[in-house]
Amino acid sequence: MDYYIHKEDVSNYPLIVFNGVIHLIETKKDVIKYCEIISQSDVVGFDTETKPAFQKGVSYSISLLQLSVRDSVFLFRIDKVGLMKEIVDILSNPNIEKVGIDIKNDISGLKKIKLFEPYNFIDLNSLALKCGFKSIGAVKLSIMLLGYRISKTQRLSDWSSNQLTDSQKKYAAIDAWICPKILDVLRKKFRSYFE
Repeated sequence: MDYYIHKEDVSNYPLIVFNGVIHLIETKKDVIKYCEIISQSDVVGFDTETKPAFQKGVSYSISLLQLSVRDSVFLFRIDKVGLMKEIVDILSNPNIEKVGIDIKNDISGLKKIKLFEPYNFIDLNSLALKCGFKSIGAVKLSIMLLGYRISKTQRLSDWSSNQLTDSQKKYAAIDAWICPKILDVLRKKFRSYFE
């Protein structure tokens, strides 16, 4: 089977709706509290957001780290709390699967803030290619495996802004939340790749 979706077909699919809980984490106390909750999970959705640079040679540090556990998403304002030890412990924990899409830049961006050894990360793009998919990326994988599209309207918004809008929070939450769901479907459909 050819797992492919045409760009012009994307808008035919319904938008995914997130009705879970979003925790915005802007204090060190909250980092400690929520990392304790996250570290009890064995599968965590993963993504980051960075303020877009519209000039050549200009780049910014990661502003936001999103981690999801089931229907809760934790938005860490990295530009406010830094990459604390409690967060690094999760990213380095070999017993927690961190699931994301095209995660190479996310990891190298986080390592620029603080050096750490990432363990047990699963890149859904690489996995989908191994399973024979021709289309990859968050939007297309979400359509092909979950039947819904995700909105990308907030992608180029200012993630370093002092206050994040509700639209930004929802967008950021969905990006991490869908990853374990996509992995779940891949595991069911392509069992032989995981044995």
